[in-house]
Amino acid sequence: MFEQQARAELEAEAWRRLRQQLSTTPDFGTLPPPVATPAPAPARPAPPAFDAHRTGSAALKGLVRFAMAATGAYLAYVAGMDGQLGNFEVWLATGSAFVVVLALSAFQPLRGAVHAMAEAARWVLIVSLVIGLAWVFTHMSA
Repeated sequence: MFEQQARAELEAEAWRRLRQQLSTTPDFGTLPPPVATPAPAPARPAPPAFDAHRTGSAALKGLVRFAMAATGAYLAYVAGMDGQLGNFEVWLATGSAFVVVLALSAFQPLRGAVHAMAEAARWVLIVSLVIGLAWVFTHMSA
């Protein structure tokens, strides 16, 4: 029993010394000021979603819209003449068909059709130019 009492007192003394050592703050001298961390750079905004209607040639889209409106006006002219309307009524139908088709080509689903036809027209022009140049260069020596 004496032995247990001696071990308990030694352990208590060890704990007292440890608490005493930890309670005093160590002197580190003068420390340099903390380094300021730079503010994080603002995140770049996400790129906008791909919109096919904002791509391609505006001139080709304009030509396609004009061709669609002219076709609608021609069909109105043919229908008016076939229906034996008077000249004024035929031209009124032709003009209004042109304006209506031109206006409707700005809305879906005709807007998608305009984009598709403008892309097709672009490739037709490119292929026609290449074939024309090939024909000219092959017939230059003749």
